[in-house]
Amino acid sequence: MGIIGDPIAQAQTPATINALFSSRGADIACVPLHVPVQELGAIWAGLKGMPNVVGFGITLPHKQSALQLCDSIDPLVKRVGAVNVVRRERNGDFRGYQFDGKGFVRGLQARRIAIENRDVLILGAGGAAVAIAFALVEVGANSVTISNRTLAKAEGLAETLNADFGYSVARAGPPEPIAGQLVINATSLGLKDADPLPLNPHFLQPGMTMAEVIAQPEKTRLLAEADARGVETHSGIHMIRGQIGMIAEHICEIWA
Repeated sequence: MGIIGDPIAQAQTPATINALFSSRGADIACVPLHVPVQELGAIWAGLKGMPNVVGFGITLPHKQSALQLCDSIDPLVKRVGAVNVVRRERNGDFRGYQFDGKGFVRGLQARRIAIENRDVLILGAGGAAVAIAFALVEVGANSVTISNRTLAKAEGLAETLNADFGYSVARAGPPEPIAGQLVINATSLGLKDADPLPLNPHFLQPGMTMAEVIAQPEKTRLLAEADARGVETHSGIHMIRGQIGMIAEHICEIWA
């Protein structure tokens, strides 16, 4: 099993899921694969031509572009518009699945972080942001504000959420959290120390929760800024832990 991304050095999935494969006695090993954006199609074809590749996880920036390469997709993928796991089915097809949203919610719930009746600000509108937005509304989030550098993309995601749920639950807005919000950085900003912050940390205040999808570093500069201001923080490692058991079980369902 692989995990593909660009970059990929930050990926925490292999170490975590390999321990689960081992505990199940599954003869499967997960390895990180650096797949540059421009090489995705060629490498995808290569992976499909290798019969002992049973599937792969997908991280930034491939979660949406991979959609067009799958032979088939799970209904949740169609709804969300992003893939984060591909499994080789019994007939050899590559089928896309989505665990990011459920994994993120499980990570929050495991740490008893409130979601129900809470306002949410999501920074970013990529594949992870979409999956997380859907999952949070499903478990009772009060509202979701989407902030993205490309306003049209934020507005598009808000419209999709509102149409899917049948009421006005989402809107596009600035990266400016308000009191008590659950704030989620669903961008790649924070993978490198030199990255700019996705919001002005002066907006952060006690009573909010600052959450990341980035798992490495486990404590990003944004989380450090939030912590220094007395804000509850939540690392992206919890999203990985929240979904890894589901992914291992999903792969082993056919291949172990």
